[in-house]
Amino acid sequence: MLINNYQIGTIFTNQDLMDTFKVSNAGGMRRSKQANCLILINKTDSIYKNYWQEDIFYYIGMGLKGDQDINFAQNKTLAESVFNGVQVLLFNSSKPNYYQYAGEVYLAGEPFYQMQQDEDNKNRKVVVFPLKNV
Repeated sequence: MLINNYQIGTIFTNQDLMDTFKVSNAGGMRRSKQANCLILINKTDSIYKNYWQEDIFYYIGMGLKGDQDINFAQNKTLAESVFNGVQVLLFNSSKPNYYQYAGEVYLAGEPFYQMQQDEDNKNRKVVVFPLKNV
């Protein structure tokens, strides 16, 4: 497991994320086939309305405009993470170039659709992933 050397609360820059996990430089869901992980970014000032309810973190899938699809890109990776072997790591970001490690997470239930607004303030279906810390 990749992240075992890091404690919850460890701060990463964007470059640290790229170098450590071999992920791209942008996006809220960053997949690394090389490191076999999926980095999830929870931005506090995002169009995505992620939320906690008790001990479950509800993470909104990929796609800024229009309806999201569970079979699209990293949505599919996260939906299949219970059997595809990909390690899922959550980071909180409250300001640019600041990523605080929040722990490894796993899919704790079936993903579902919910109505939210897109970046153009239009209603659309989003995929919601119920996650728990390992």
